[in-house]
Amino acid sequence: MPRSSSSPPEQSNAAAAAAETPTVRPELSGLVGITGQARVTSVLMAALRHGRPGHAYLFDGPEGVGKATCARALFAALNCLEPPSLGAACGVCSSCSKLAAGTHPDLINFDMTLSGLADEADRVIRRLQFPPFEGKVQMVIFDPADQFTAPTAVTAANRLLKTLEEPRAATHFVLITTAASSLLQTLRSRCQRLRFAPIGDDQLTTALREQHGVAEGDLQAVVKLAQGSLGRAWRYLQDREQLGRFSQAAADLYQAAKEGRAPRLVEIASEVGADREQALEVLDFLWLRLHDELRTTVERDHGASSLGTSRRAERLLGGLRAIRSAQQAIRGYTAAPLSLERMLRNLHLALPSSSPNTVPGSLP
Repeated sequence: MPRSSSSPPEQSNAAAAAAETPTVRPELSGLVGITGQARVTSVLMAALRHGRPGHAYLFDGPEGVGKATCARALFAALNCLEPPSLGAACGVCSSCSKLAAGTHPDLINFDMTLSGLADEADRVIRRLQFPPFEGKVQMVIFDPADQFTAPTAVTAANRLLKTLEEPRAATHFVLITTAASSLLQTLRSRCQRLRFAPIGDDQLTTALREQHGVAEGDLQAVVKLAQGSLGRAWRYLQDREQLGRFSQAAADLYQAAKEGRAPRLVEIASEVGADREQALEVLDFLWLRLHDELRTTVERDHGASSLGTSRRAERLLGGLRAIRSAQQAIRGYTAAPLSLERMLRNLHLALPSSSPNTVPGSLP
């Protein structure tokens, strides 16, 4: 569609400038470039200060909060040839340049394809018999390490145990997961676990504005939908069509749960559950919907001694727990359609008989 001639020139120029703003690579600044994870970076900085970085870390936390970026930032800080300060990286030396280009020979991204995990484990173990090719250290990143929870991945996980426990000098491992408790205890026990928290709204807004050049008009809505995830926020901004699909799917789930008709519950659970990863995203939208309803209920009746209000709040809390339980089951490789159908039946008990069929927080 051609641009309207009535658009103010300065507004069009501002939008074009934002679109052309280069995305900042925070890992190229080392640990000092990580947003909203002060507790994690302080632990890593202390280890560097004492000259004893851990040989195996378990980075645990929600999707999109900087776990993989932090792993690369740690690699940059350990290998930078001209670090401006402890834990920082210059971003321009040959090591940093190769990291930026994805060609550094000492950064090993473990192929987490389920069908080949055992063979990949053998390949990496053989590779780690040798010292770093050109850097000060070598690092293996397992992302997502959640794949090791699959029944077919036990062999690969067991083959890695000795290497994780007694690695060669100057070798580091980072396992990245959204559900550390579901990993094998034998894996968890060999790693130092660092918990990544959702990024605060103010820090998320600043990062989107300064690192990605996001226009002010889009910030409020996308920060709400992102739930503390910079990666998710950026993905939503890049693909508005997908964002609309997720919003509609969440609305369909909500309506089906409210009506409670068994055939429709099975149908919509099958549709949304056809793609496991997208189902997890849709459930986040649905969780936001119920969370907004709960907040409205509590704020509207604050101070009132209404038994009906109390019961509705309890039902909505039960609905929120049902959504999170479904997400946990799906991440644990329970069939997504089955998990969604079970959730919808529980959600039916939590929803009022009449509510508008909209999902709050959708971008315009």
